[in-house]
Amino acid sequence: MSDKNDFKVNLGDPIQLQFVPENGRERLNARVIGHAPGKSLIISAPSVNGKLPLLKENQPFIIRMLQGNNVYGFESAILKYYSVPFPHLHLRHPQDVECIVVRGSRRIGTELVVSVSTQSKPTKSLSVSMTNTSATGALLQASTELGKLDDEISISIELEVVGIKKYLRIKAIIRNISTAEDKDDSSDDMLNKYGVQFLDLSEDHRLIINAYVYEQIVQHMDKL
Repeated sequence: MSDKNDFKVNLGDPIQLQFVPENGRERLNARVIGHAPGKSLIISAPSVNGKLPLLKENQPFIIRMLQGNNVYGFESAILKYYSVPFPHLHLRHPQDVECIVVRGSRRIGTELVVSVSTQSKPTKSLSVSMTNTSATGALLQASTELGKLDDEISISIELEVVGIKKYLRIKAIIRNISTAEDKDDSSDDMLNKYGVQFLDLSEDHRLIINAYVYEQIVQHMDKL
């Protein structure tokens, strides 16, 4: 971005702070709670294991944050740390901002256990691993058969967004299959893999899934 005035901020945007130098220190996650254009970015005070880390004024950070489909990165520092009326920080307003666009189909690695019911056994739930997720679909791994191509399944999943757990029941269709029989005999991976596409998502479910994917992208973004 050549014009920093193009930088827009929405309340509630997830933000990640990387210490400079990092020195193995844990990256911090927070939320945007205010914006003074050209002056400061106001964020909630990040916590680690429920405790506020020791933060000093002028402490430099590399900041990564999400706005819509864009992930931004820039250098900043703490201008002021306030403890009242609640802990929050003022960060130096970005001067040079880099941006990448997150495609709607961007997948993020996950380690989620979900519950799946199939067409053949609609009343029985199977515990299945969801190894990656996007706004439009996911990859499931199972030791048992979930169905054939174009079969519909139902996925029950709990996602945590902004520290709030949301329980979703999602209808999906199997778009591709890789079974244990398809693999080379020398392979140790004997799990069946199913690429599924989400179907008929409600507006609320679409917003939750998108928010989860984007939040994970920000939290695991190593560089822009």
